[in-house]
Amino acid sequence: MMKKLILSALALLLISGAAWSQSLEDNEYFQKMLELRRQSEQSFEEGDYAEAKRLAVEAQSYSEQSKRWIESQLAAYRARSALTRLKDRLAQVSKWNAQTNFPDEYSEGTALYNQSFGEFHDDGKYVASLATSNKALGILSVIEYIPVKSELPAYYVVRLLPGNTDCLWNIAGYDFIYDDPWSWRTIYNANKNIMPERDNPDLIHPGMILSIPPLDGELRSGTWEDGVIK
Repeated sequence: MMKKLILSALALLLISGAAWSQSLEDNEYFQKMLELRRQSEQSFEEGDYAEAKRLAVEAQSYSEQSKRWIESQLAAYRARSALTRLKDRLAQVSKWNAQTNFPDEYSEGTALYNQSFGEFHDDGKYVASLATSNKALGILSVIEYIPVKSELPAYYVVRLLPGNTDCLWNIAGYDFIYDDPWSWRTIYNANKNIMPERDNPDLIHPGMILSIPPLDGELRSGTWEDGVIK
């Protein structure tokens, strides 16, 4: 009877050990279980069945601890991944001006992020943190990009002005273009392919449609023609 109990315990340990991948053997509980199992098998071979049983039971206890440790690590990984996705989503919708266009959703999403962060880092409540992050991601999923109509044109139609024909210097200096005549080269570089003479920035014709590249942070749309953005 004693031998059957010991053999059953050892078989259970072998099955438990086979269920985990090689990479999980790094944790201290699994390593301790393996050592106790080795000692149990040695005691069994030496005929010390009582000691073999005791060691097998202790090994089983460490096997359960190893399982709990692995589950905790997996829970932490899932919670950390969700928290990262939530942080990235908040950064994205912030660029979309969600604070103004979706104030309630953005505010609640931010509050839930702080809650999830605290659950993860302060309390180690990984399951709760995961649930909180997923809830926030669901709320933020309704936020979408809403284009803002720009007062700065993306294109400019060259005019025929009495006594002062348009030129890149003057165009760049208009306040609705760059308000800086020295930026004429930006316009020139963006429109070389349509210039009457590619290497001559001084030659442009009335009616030409020039592309006006946006500078850092600018939002441009429409075509400026005779004082109106169309």
